[in-house]
Amino acid sequence: MRFLKTILIAAALCSPAMAEQIGSGMSDGTRYDGPPYSTVGVAAGDAAACREACRGDLRCYAWNYQRAQSGERQSRCELLPNEPTLVWDAEFISGAIGRSSPAPDPDEQVVPRTPNTSGTPAPPPYTPGEPSADAFWSQFTMNEGSEAAGEAYASWTYLAKGDGGITRCAKACAGDAKCRAFNLRSDPELAPKPNVICELKANPGSLLRNPDSTAATRR
Repeated sequence: MRFLKTILIAAALCSPAMAEQIGSGMSDGTRYDGPPYSTVGVAAGDAAACREACRGDLRCYAWNYQRAQSGERQSRCELLPNEPTLVWDAEFISGAIGRSSPAPDPDEQVVPRTPNTSGTPAPPPYTPGEPSADAFWSQFTMNEGSEAAGEAYASWTYLAKGDGGITRCAKACAGDAKCRAFNLRSDPELAPKPNVICELKANPGSLLRNPDSTAATRR
């Protein structure tokens, strides 16, 4: 009986809610004690997705991943604009990106679109300071008025500024090797203006018609 009880305890400790892999740049059992500027939903057990969401957003300096409860499919990921005090908290995994200087707001500093006379959709504008805006956007196939089907492994709502928020969503996808497509959605019932929803997808399905969405797939 004692042996059986030991097995049951070991199995409980290996449940999905406890199975996060602690990788590079992660601190187990800690949390940055400060208010997040954005909260992202990531797949339960995937603390790395929270880290990559922070890496992909220039405003993010630190992140907190909250362990999911048993049976939950998503975990809460907090993105912070600085590195506040680190505290012990067994429910969390945290990390810092270590940016050297305050980052600009990627939704406000954008390059105006070049007039397009070719009859094909022009690429969205991009933040200055990158080696090449064309090189960045060429990694995506853009589809305005569409959404990529399939479950999102990360999604969050934020205020659309500058270029309507698409730069921020594209950078989050570009900074995460798992991301194969993203949707930037402004469905009135889900994200009333001026908010938008960014969805990152690892296994996107077919394109569906949605006039309130722009889909982008990695080439």
